[in-house]
Amino acid sequence: MIDSRLCEMAAPSRRALLSGAGALFAWAHAPRIASAAGARDPRFVVIILRGALDGLSAVGPVGDPDYAGLHGDIALSLSGP
Repeated sequence: MIDSRLCEMAAPSRRALLSGAGALFAWAHAPRIASAAGARDPRFVVIILRGALDGLSAVGPVGDPDYAGLHGDIALSLSGP
């Protein structure tokens, strides 16, 4: 015996329909939008930063009260370097 309620599909909401249409449009046109006009340069540049540049050095938590105490003289201040 099959329950007839399981076979019914809910109608999509307007929001779901618009988001699906937007996603389909973006997927279809993304390669054309992302590609640069003109001749292509085959080089790909990769910059690898090792050592002292970690997440806390790139974006320091200068508003944290423990930051200055833990880092001492090398701590960044809110007024700049």
